[in-house]
Amino acid sequence: MLKRLSHRFTGSVLVWDIFLTLLCLHFAATIRLELEFGRDLIHSQVQLPWSLYLVVGVIWLISFLLIAPQRAVFRGGLLETVGRLVAAVALAALTFAGMLYLSFRDVSRLQFLYFAAIDLAALLILHVTVHSYVHFRQRNGWQRRVLIVGGRKIAHQLAHELQRNPWTGIQVVGCTCDEAMEDHTMTWLGDIPDTPRIITEQQINDVIFTLPPQRHDEIARLSLQLHQLPVMIHMVPSVLDLTFSRTAAETIGGVPLISLRESALSEPQRIFKRLFDMSASALLLTLLAPLMLLIALLIKLESPGPIFFLQERIGEHGKRFKMIKFRSMYQDADRRWREVARRDESGRLIHKASDDPRITCVGRKLRRTSLDELPQLFNVLKGEMSLVGPRPEMPYIAAEYELWQWKRFQVPPGITGWWQVNGRSDKPMHLHTEDDLYYIQNYSFWLDLQILFKTISVVFSGHGAY
Repeated sequence: MLKRLSHRFTGSVLVWDIFLTLLCLHFAATIRLELEFGRDLIHSQVQLPWSLYLVVGVIWLISFLLIAPQRAVFRGGLLETVGRLVAAVALAALTFAGMLYLSFRDVSRLQFLYFAAIDLAALLILHVTVHSYVHFRQRNGWQRRVLIVGGRKIAHQLAHELQRNPWTGIQVVGCTCDEAMEDHTMTWLGDIPDTPRIITEQQINDVIFTLPPQRHDEIARLSLQLHQLPVMIHMVPSVLDLTFSRTAAETIGGVPLISLRESALSEPQRIFKRLFDMSASALLLTLLAPLMLLIALLIKLESPGPIFFLQERIGEHGKRFKMIKFRSMYQDADRRWREVARRDESGRLIHKASDDPRITCVGRKLRRTSLDELPQLFNVLKGEMSLVGPRPEMPYIAAEYELWQWKRFQVPPGITGWWQVNGRSDKPMHLHTEDDLYYIQNYSFWLDLQILFKTISVVFSGHGAY
């Protein structure tokens, strides 16, 4: 848990460090032409070959991995944060200067100095801002709430270690065990069977099972009950669990932990996917703004009601959020869902129909072209969704899921996905979870691109959309 959070936070800062550094390298060329110092140069003399950008990226990456200034942002004080960053930039800049002296000696010295100074200033602003935000978040009560289930001795050990790492924002709310705690070092919240109720009441984010091996049946039973709750599940394993578990174990205060509900994406995959989502969604919102304004006007002219339709959906790890769409139905559509809902021969709920009377004329065209989905780009920017992934499910549909179907929530939900490009509404999503599981098991960035390109042809054909 700590390791996952540490990798995610420090990895994100490192990515931004490299991006800003390359941006500063490009910006230094412009400054060298504009400032009237040194001899006059023309544009071609300050332009650097792409190979130098690659070299700078590699040098800064290695230097930052060696000195690790991004870790100090979360775990150290302000002085350590600044000191480590200055040392990392100095090491990288000196290495780059030596490389230029031995190879690209035509690069302007002033341009190099401008680059080093601007880069240090930009990265200082980034690191100090993130450091201030982390500490502001700690002071103002943002916490990831943890419940410990089981043995008191291990519970105290874990709680002590988690409290030693305040940068994570992890707060041990209390524990559930067989009998009330006699001391006041940790809050006893109830018996172990009360765990699901306490998770809901206390808004718990992570559950850690510390029960002994002979009670693994109880852990399994409780884990099944928690599958429909938006919580991460961890456990203290036995030697046998460590031997046969495919999940990497981490140690917190000398106590090994394995996660039973890890994301299907590795940290590098998650970071790269998030960066692509943010860049692409921001670009698309800018380009499509005139079209979205026109759609909003048509919706408003046809029927009374709001332009957008917000609907509660279930996302990654069962977390609920409000999904945004252009309104394609009349205002009372939510109350009339039973008019179209039916069950198939196996008793499974079907909630869509091609002749749905609740859909407006404009709404039908929007659905046929999937233009009603465009506002979900805001969900992508907020981090609630991705451009590609399993569709977020409605709570009343997910309530009837079988246990294996909940595996589709192991990745961020998407605007489009493998299910959409292989049938759309002709294949009810909750009855074809195998499409989502195929995507999860075979995830790659190239598969995302393949789905995005295939989505374009599916949208233009309009097949299966209603």
